[in-house]
Amino acid sequence: MQYENPQPREGINVSNEHPLKEFTQLLLGVAIVIVLIVLSLNLFAGYLAQRIPFKYEQEMVAGFELSKVTKSKQQQYLQELTDKLVHEMDLPTGMHITVHYNDNDTINAFATLGGNLIFFKGLIEKIESEQELATVIAHEIAHIKYRHPIVALGKGLTLAVFATSISGTTGSGAGDWLIGNSANLSLLKYSRDQESAADAAAAKAINNLYGNIGGAQKLFEHFSELESANKNNPIVMELFQSHPYSEKRWQQLQTLAAEKKWQTVGVLTPLEFPNNEHPKQ
Repeated sequence: MQYENPQPREGINVSNEHPLKEFTQLLLGVAIVIVLIVLSLNLFAGYLAQRIPFKYEQEMVAGFELSKVTKSKQQQYLQELTDKLVHEMDLPTGMHITVHYNDNDTINAFATLGGNLIFFKGLIEKIESEQELATVIAHEIAHIKYRHPIVALGKGLTLAVFATSISGTTGSGAGDWLIGNSANLSLLKYSRDQESAADAAAAKAINNLYGNIGGAQKLFEHFSELESANKNNPIVMELFQSHPYSEKRWQQLQTLAAEKKWQTVGVLTPLEFPNNEHPKQ
């Protein structure tokens, strides 16, 4: 038997498909896997974070400057109104709410770890009635009630560790971009779900305290005007970065009010905020 070395035919190693197609399919597959991992980590981190005892959350911020409340007329006014609302919101045992006032023109208010609420002068200057301010406060209390700050922290830390481990392994700038953006998209959606839940809880508390949710309607009217007039103003738009548009939020509350048979209009009490110089109507 004589051995022969046959020559391969021409084009045997050439694919009939364009190489970019295979690359695109591979990239799409990797992207889907990463998104699924991010979503799974989100759910897992959120589940665990909600089960951290609230007292441990308070201890986390005990050494921060935030834990030191500066007694002022503004802070006392906000705390008194907050305490009224707390009685209407069925908070878990041991959960306490502490209010802080910041004399800054930023139009914002937010809830953070340990039951702390921060209100900025810039936001309060846009509010004309007690019911409007109470709506904002109740909304932020609801974030604390549902443990949204600790959930957000848990998700952020988990995704940061995941992104660091992947980028450190691959050394890929494209991988960093893909992980970061898929994480941001999932967190944005979850954040909007949180906002809707907080709106609903706030509306219930406001209705219990005042007999109507007219303050919420007026508040969202103000917010809608701010959204329209200040789309390119970063100081104003900070409040709306993760929130659904105010018109949509009010529509959702109207639907809820119809289901619960709440009144959507009522007499509003002019806001008498200490040293608040903006005109009242």
